[in-house]
Amino acid sequence: MSSDFTSMACGPHFSETTGDRNPKVIFRRRRAEAFSRDGDRIHVLLESDERELVAELARQFHSVVAADEDPDLTRLYPIAYVGDCARQTDYADLVHEDLVRTRLEAADTVVITSQSDSLDDGQLDAWMQVLNGLRLLLGTRLDISEEDGFDPEAVDAPQRALLAWLGFLLEEAVGAASDR
Repeated sequence: MSSDFTSMACGPHFSETTGDRNPKVIFRRRRAEAFSRDGDRIHVLLESDERELVAELARQFHSVVAADEDPDLTRLYPIAYVGDCARQTDYADLVHEDLVRTRLEAADTVVITSQSDSLDDGQLDAWMQVLNGLRLLLGTRLDISEEDGFDPEAVDAPQRALLAWLGFLLEEAVGAASDR
């Protein structure tokens, strides 16, 4: 990789030129940020292929949420009453459809705005909701814990790298949102 890349995540990176392992980097990007606020607009600084990937992931997220049958979706729905199944069931009956509808609308917004040069605050909120939902879903499917390290030789290394990238995008989006 060229020297104009910047470290963006934790975990080993394998240098193609030297064969050395750097235990602090799993992927590199040319640009150190994904979003930048300018007044009331947020500029999307992603490359074309990154935008296409975000749009495809949002479409897949939409499909999974719309089907509402995947057991890995449970992390997307808050538990309000731990230990009280009856009250939790009542709560879920009240809010579940709204949560699904909101996530579907957010996924649609991300697909529609994935090629936009800038976003408004509402669109950025939709991106954050989808990025967070994707991280929760993928993390659950991979059975990730905070203590897990990154092994570039592992079968699930590409999925874990995707999870790290989604985390980077979410962190950048939150940073842009907090500059309001």
